[in-house]
Amino acid sequence: MSYYCTDFSATEDWTSGTNSIKYNLSASSNNLFTFGFSSCCWIPLVEGSSNWRMRTTANLTVRQDTGKINSSPVSAMQPVVRFSYGCDHTLKIPVSDDDGDVVKCRWSKRTPNDECGGVCETLSGSYLDQSSCVLTYNATQSTGWYAVALQIEDFQKTTDTVPFSSVSLQFLIFVANLSESCASRPFLPQNIITDGSILHSSANKIFNESIIARSGAATLRVTAIDTVSPIGMIKSALFPFGTSGREWFVTVTWTPMKSQIGTHLFCYTAVDNLGQTSDQTCATLVVDEEPNDTVVLNQDCNAFKTPEKVHTKCIEATTGVPKIFYLATSCSSYFVQCNELGTGRIVRCAPGTEWCNHVLTCVHSGSCATEGWVFFF
Repeated sequence: MSYYCTDFSATEDWTSGTNSIKYNLSASSNNLFTFGFSSCCWIPLVEGSSNWRMRTTANLTVRQDTGKINSSPVSAMQPVVRFSYGCDHTLKIPVSDDDGDVVKCRWSKRTPNDECGGVCETLSGSYLDQSSCVLTYNATQSTGWYAVALQIEDFQKTTDTVPFSSVSLQFLIFVANLSESCASRPFLPQNIITDGSILHSSANKIFNESIIARSGAATLRVTAIDTVSPIGMIKSALFPFGTSGREWFVTVTWTPMKSQIGTHLFCYTAVDNLGQTSDQTCATLVVDEEPNDTVVLNQDCNAFKTPEKVHTKCIEATTGVPKIFYLATSCSSYFVQCNELGTGRIVRCAPGTEWCNHVLTCVHSGSCATEGWVFFF
């Protein structure tokens, strides 16, 4: 169960991360794979015991509609969610599925196969909308720690009753009795990375974006912006933003590798000095393969690695609609200028600048990162 740490909270003393392992099934396998994990925890729960169990099931049969093995759904939840006593809370569970399947959420069950040990349905009074994966809770029971044990499942159609896979998701909710009103929670102004947005880019391209959070009252301050990140994403320290005295920001930077081609969930939450948290914002980061019109240069960036392909790329670009006379290269500070005869020459951007293919010009280094992502809302 070891993993690469991607996020942590020194205040709350937790870390989270991700990892992958390879497992060879036996020849007698029926193409159904179930993985179980049991553990215990020191946290005193209001309901249930500190005995944990997680069970995940995957169907490894090749699908007729996609021609490949099913991709199970994924989620990216904060390890600890904080609620204020006496307030109504709505928590959206972030889910994503590479196959575009219908994803639903349900409570983990103890029978017929134990999926959750001593933390099955231990948030009494809550309601889970299985189709939208939204959990609502009126925090009027008791203060303290609660465990939430869910199964995330993918279906080919909404009406299907047997899922392709069932993935365990468990996290903790802490209900605290605070003196502030329910409206005093921190919130997230309109950031570039909005909830539900889909951001596209290519491998080896730099992404750099700021996340701003605002305190819910003038007497409060934001003390952290917690994230759930893909491997390799770097988060800066927290800094004041603007002159209001109520806004703070962090900057996240990520250069996805070719091995990370695919979809990744990225989520963030603001925390104030009372431990109150904002709603969680989640976006899907899609890392695409390197565009076909990218020209690969040698290590010194002064010659084409495959000269015979440059003529074809230039002809396709200059005869297309619209006509394009510039191509990106594998070196960030260089581009190729084409003519209608199919001849291309390598051109270097001015010092301190880099080629930005989305605006077809050289821009200040690092400023193309936001433009390099395509946003869908």
